[in-house]
Amino acid sequence: MEFINNQRLNSLKASKDKQKIANSIKETVLNRTGYTLPQLFKKYTEDQVFFLALKHITTTKKAICKALNINLDHACRYKRNLEKRGLLVQSAEERICPYTGYPAHFLSTNPKEFEKLQHTDQLNLF
Repeated sequence: MEFINNQRLNSLKASKDKQKIANSIKETVLNRTGYTLPQLFKKYTEDQVFFLALKHITTTKKAICKALNINLDHACRYKRNLEKRGLLVQSAEERICPYTGYPAHFLSTNPKEFEKLQHTDQLNLF
């Protein structure tokens, strides 16, 4: 029985940590845009909010979606469309996602971040 309680406690702690991370990402985006979340979604479509948010913070797709309540399935399409237009860059290497704790690619629509994201520390043998 003690194992279940500890497991439950760890689950609650992880849930609170995820919420703190999501809130931090949301607050960063809102502070930098000068809008509230309802104002953002009133002024912009969901794909535009996705683009705008990633201009202000470089993070994973899951983290930005959880922070701003953007549909994850839709975000896959937004990401692909922005990449095709050269407006979004994905990191060359996976890093630890602040939200999930698992390796994932980071995204940005800020051109100042593109070179940093595309840089890799791996040796190129060819």
